[in-house]
Amino acid sequence: MEIKKIIVSTMAAALMAMPATTMAQDTVTPEAGIDFLSHYMWRGTDKGGITIMPTAKLSWKGASVELTGTTGIESKDPKEINISLGYKFDKFKVGLTDYWTSGKDIMGNDVYFDWDPKQNGHQLEANFSVDFGFMILSANTIIFGNDYRYKTLEDSEKRTNGDRAFSTFIEARFPFYWQGLDWDISAGVTPFKSACYIESDGTMLHRKDFYADKLALVMASVRATKRLEIGEVKTPIFAELHTNPFLKRANFLVGVSVQPFK
Repeated sequence: MEIKKIIVSTMAAALMAMPATTMAQDTVTPEAGIDFLSHYMWRGTDKGGITIMPTAKLSWKGASVELTGTTGIESKDPKEINISLGYKFDKFKVGLTDYWTSGKDIMGNDVYFDWDPKQNGHQLEANFSVDFGFMILSANTIIFGNDYRYKTLEDSEKRTNGDRAFSTFIEARFPFYWQGLDWDISAGVTPFKSACYIESDGTMLHRKDFYADKLALVMASVRATKRLEIGEVKTPIFAELHTNPFLKRANFLVGVSVQPFK
């Protein structure tokens, strides 16, 4: 439990730290784009097949607000609405992200305007990152919402007697340019047990972990991006090998971004 307290306390202090100087533009800068993915992978988790992911962002004097959504081609794929608030100064960035996924409230419905942590599908995450140039190191911890560990099927279904998990993901990214391509090598670990729930397939009970049930390397990926432009529209094309060493799984995906302005 001590490592959880250290991570949460450190990130809370970082979120409250407001520098005396700003280093960004004085005007509001808009960004928008749409990603088309052959497969949706997130932090080592398989989240569906072909996916459309629109994004809109406003930045001003180091502060930013970003809205991201996901919609799968197949009707069974869950939909997401993610809202992020961030503040960047020097090499540091702090922020909060509200993740919401359809069908994740206690009744399996798509109720968005409900923030009861034992009922809803929201997960509020505090994040902190440092850009060293050759490496970007980030820590992300869920501090509120649907993030509990359950031990029995009944508790999982009723969302009772769960222990708050503070699910945490620590990632190191290594971006570089080589042979006309932008490369990004990433690795992510969870330092302790993450949230989990129990489900039944009719004959057996299964535990589903948000990341893992212990310290584990849950994501390792390599992405190559070719930056293209068609007139004023940027259309980067990328390919990625995305793996989860803990689950011994791997996926290869491709995608294209359409960025009308940035």
